[in-house]
Amino acid sequence: MIRGLYLGALVVSLASMAVMDRRWRLFLWADAWRGAIVLVTGVVLFLSWDAAAIRLGFFERGHGQALVGVEIAPHLPLEELFFVTFLSYLTMVGHALVRRVLDRRAARLAVGSDHGIGDGRGHESDHRPDHQSRHRSGHEVAR
Repeated sequence: MIRGLYLGALVVSLASMAVMDRRWRLFLWADAWRGAIVLVTGVVLFLSWDAAAIRLGFFERGHGQALVGVEIAPHLPLEELFFVTFLSYLTMVGHALVRRVLDRRAARLAVGSDHGIGDGRGHESDHRPDHQSRHRSGHEVAR
């Protein structure tokens, strides 16, 4: 196995998350100051959890060939810092993405119910006469 492969995969994953975050302004690019505080808090909490588990004897450093071999503390490999950073970042970007999707869905439903279209639970096409919402074959027409 290639030495440092795991760290490389974590760095690529973090970079990919940053690209997505920047593209859709989900977390750090939505509010850099608040995002940095939340991200650092998550990393500190996870590293504290790791330290407690190491102290209690639950964790010890593995000896995988994909690790670079650098420890930031006894039994705490460098990769763990990158992993908990990725885990925290992934969680916050995922949360922001789900929240955005749900907010947009709620806004669409609110607009639909404000215009008297059904009960606000269905799609606008559900309330059109068949000749407007279906193609001759009977399949929904994408609009």
